[in-house]
Amino acid sequence: MGTEMPRADAPHVGPVNPAEVDAIPLEDLEEALRHHSAGNTPGFLLRHATLRWQRHVAAALAGMSMTHVQFLVLGSTWWLGRNGEAPRQRDVADHAGLEPVMTSQVLKVLERDGHVKRIRDTADARAVRVMVTPQGRDLARRCVVIMDRIDAVYFAEARATPGFMEQLRALAGRDSAGNPTQPS
Repeated sequence: MGTEMPRADAPHVGPVNPAEVDAIPLEDLEEALRHHSAGNTPGFLLRHATLRWQRHVAAALAGMSMTHVQFLVLGSTWWLGRNGEAPRQRDVADHAGLEPVMTSQVLKVLERDGHVKRIRDTADARAVRVMVTPQGRDLARRCVVIMDRIDAVYFAEARATPGFMEQLRALAGRDSAGNPTQPS
């Protein structure tokens, strides 16, 4: 019927066209819904697994006076700048999976708290580069270790499943270094 979704490792395809769904006869919809269960829907389960994981993350990072979003921005800035070159603010947003405006707002807080410094890019006046301060580097490194420990415990059983990480990377469109492999 044309409503089948692509596999996670397939090239990016747009969303299901609502007109195609509208064209499905009512009796076919009723039959499909008779067998539907949220507990067998991967998106529903992934959403709730993510929410549970985020609660663990929030609790652990609270002890470091960080929110999860602050960690994403600080950790991404530290990771992208580990070679000594300050990443562009846009690159931090892309790596963290956040909107540029949200990233800018979080960077203001991190800058106020002494964890990062923002500077104009000398090669592009429109761009802002972000440098992690020594204090921010220490905090980022500590938080990364905390996050790794949370992940080790939370995902222990799933990671023992052959192919789990490869499938998760395919679904996320990221490689083993966290770089995009396909458009989001």
